[in-house]
Amino acid sequence: MSFRRFLFALVFLFLAAELRAQIEVELSMKRRLYVLYEPIIANVTVLNQTGRDITLSDADSNNWFSFQIVTDDNRVIPPVGGTYRLEPLTIRAGESVKRTVNLTELYSIRNFGLHRIRASIYYDGMSRFFSSGYENIEITEGRTYWEKIVGVPEGLEGAGQLRKITLLSFRQPKHNVLYARVTDPDEGVVFCMFELGRVLSFDIPQALLDADNNLHVLQLVGPKTFLYSSVGVNGEWRGHQTYTTTRYRPRLKQTASGVVGVIGGQVEAAPDPDATPGPKLSDRPEGLPEE
Repeated sequence: MSFRRFLFALVFLFLAAELRAQIEVELSMKRRLYVLYEPIIANVTVLNQTGRDITLSDADSNNWFSFQIVTDDNRVIPPVGGTYRLEPLTIRAGESVKRTVNLTELYSIRNFGLHRIRASIYYDGMSRFFSSGYENIEITEGRTYWEKIVGVPEGLEGAGQLRKITLLSFRQPKHNVLYARVTDPDEGVVFCMFELGRVLSFDIPQALLDADNNLHVLQLVGPKTFLYSSVGVNGEWRGHQTYTTTRYRPRLKQTASGVVGVIGGQVEAAPDPDATPGPKLSDRPEGLPEE
């Protein structure tokens, strides 16, 4: 064999080995249907099958971890901040890592309709991208139960501005879920989108505003079981509490001074005051890229 043929064979074997080297990327979504502005949680698993340890890091204009989100009319959804960066990550040979990302926090998903989502990993050592298959989701609007436009009181952040406070339900695979949303109707800013919990279709949730325009909600979540929740005028989570029916059904009551509370029923053991009913737009799950 001539030296030229030997060199060609050596290069061919090297390229073949590189082609066999793989980084597998898997994307999974919790469900297919989402209500507009709620957290869309994506789970990404990266498996290193290259046969050696690798370090994933940003290179030039390529982020090592990214998503491609495309609408049904082929419009690409950009990141909220234009781009984001992550610290380099080393994955040992044969090892897999998992990242959980709130796409609503990172990307400008602001329209109804179908969206196709793909996760991509860029490996600078091979100068190429490895991508997952596409997952399809649909963004829709729920059924509005209650809505008010109110002002922010003096002494609070944003005093004098307007807030639109909305209660809406959305049909998830097993049951209807109640959401509370606070937005700025003038600027289009979304302050929160809280998942309050299950709501029964035959019972309308009760909603009241107190003197500071904080929202108070009481909803039937099961036989003789009610959930009380409160959300601040600027989207702050103020806690929740479970009540059971005794002689009288629980209900919201407002005093002459504007204080709102629950009367009737029996309160269950107090939950953790810092606990929330679900993720909100400002939550950053583990592994979420920093902007």
